[in-house]
Amino acid sequence: MGLNKEEIEERTDDQAELVQERLEHIPNGRTMPDREDMLMASAKKFKLGIVFVDINDFTAYSGDNSERDVLFMLNLLIPEIMEIVRDYDGYFEKNTGDGILAYFGVGDDYDTIAETVLEYFATVKYSLANHIVPTLEDNDVEPVTISGGASMGKNVHISRIGKHSLNRRTAVGTTANIASKLENRASTNQYFVNEGIYQHSDKEDGWGQYLTDKGAFESYRWGSDSSGWTQQHYYHFSGIWSSTETDNLR
Repeated sequence: MGLNKEEIEERTDDQAELVQERLEHIPNGRTMPDREDMLMASAKKFKLGIVFVDINDFTAYSGDNSERDVLFMLNLLIPEIMEIVRDYDGYFEKNTGDGILAYFGVGDDYDTIAETVLEYFATVKYSLANHIVPTLEDNDVEPVTISGGASMGKNVHISRIGKHSLNRRTAVGTTANIASKLENRASTNQYFVNEGIYQHSDKEDGWGQYLTDKGAFESYRWGSDSSGWTQQHYYHFSGIWSSTETDNLR
């Protein structure tokens, strides 16, 4: 057991050869493949909306509450925000323990993707305010707040990365990086989205009317010189479903 330099070298060489073969021709995707249907190290290219949702100050929350209460909260919140992904025909990539990463809009046009991502955020906010937090309070468990980040792009590569049983379907590209950076920047009950979602959202009658320009995101380089764009604005989303569906939006 332990370090075996020859085995590591052989595994690395074999994996490089496999990856070169699988990534030689990356097809455009119209449907999201199941992980089991993808060859290891293969990829498909999509235009997608990518969403990160995370619990605010989870480390402090875990330290201030009993393990039972933390488990109660997690097992109430995380399954619900995962179910809402499915409600909007999204795809779940991973549970990070105190948050999730999901994709939306496979096969849809940009306008539809933008509105779907924003409506997902609105529904998560509604569920948290009207169902999850009251249920936590009813069970004498400290409420939580969450934040989110989302971006939309046309060159998201979905790849099956790993070895044998240790693998998962993973989003790779600037779109995923931006969504993660926006979630990291978001504070309590804030939901930030990128320029693409803003540009393609319905700002007259749809969820785009609830986006507010926050300025340029200067702490992160969003593209290369060759791409023609290195800086974009980001936007705060304040929309939420109201207490009844007949009241529509607020």
